[in-house]
Amino acid sequence: MDQGSYAEAARHAEAQLSGEESQAFWLTQQAKALVRSEDYREALRIARRAMELEPGNLYTVAVAADALLGQRSWEEALPLYEELLGNPRLARTGRRGVVECLAAMQQWDRILARLAEWRLPEEQAFAWKVRALKGQGRVEEALGVCEKWLQRTSDHPPALWERTELEIRRDGLETVLSKMKRMAKISSLPQVYSEIYASLCRRAGRSEEAIRAYSRITASGGQARIQKKKAFELAKSGREREALPQLEELLRAEPGTSTSTPATGPPARG
Repeated sequence: MDQGSYAEAARHAEAQLSGEESQAFWLTQQAKALVRSEDYREALRIARRAMELEPGNLYTVAVAADALLGQRSWEEALPLYEELLGNPRLARTGRRGVVECLAAMQQWDRILARLAEWRLPEEQAFAWKVRALKGQGRVEEALGVCEKWLQRTSDHPPALWERTELEIRRDGLETVLSKMKRMAKISSLPQVYSEIYASLCRRAGRSEEAIRAYSRITASGGQARIQKKKAFELAKSGREREALPQLEELLRAEPGTSTSTPATGPPARG
């Protein structure tokens, strides 16, 4: 599991199912590995077998909830996550799942109500509160929360991505793109500003600017994921011959690297 070999982990767990006393445990481990490998249907089937053997095992309930969430069965997953809220070890998983389900169903009022009910420390609630306010279209309030978030944790990437998305809603893409271009040129600022600028260039259809921005990041020691984004932007702009060697280099360096096309805009949650 730690190495990301989820299919192998699932097979290993299945091989341990000989003893009756440990069956529920190993079924849960197998289902957990299958969730990680995104085989949600099979994970749910196995988790339900484990729940039949040990109905009160909340760790199995958590895995079943994650499998349902992966299948986008939010209404079924929600009550399972709610079962976890009273357990100190699983409460955080439960809260995360409840919010994910409610957000998927766009029930923003219920998210804000839950956050107030849980009385979490501010730093634990910032991301969820921004998400709910943004979902309600309360852009200025969401931006205010982002500012508090950044005051608490300076240059925090998830907060910066969220603030960027909100500013685009308020001010428009071109205005924010110009601002991030200036920010990306400030060498004392962290790399995330350059990443946001490159992403906005892609969103605006400015492929050459995006490629140059990604090149500056990789030249300064940027991560493999930045190199992948650059390679895909090269391919998208018709420069496949330049993109292919970079993708091949990534695959040689990291055989598990995905070659699926990355999203064109900043992620909703960092």
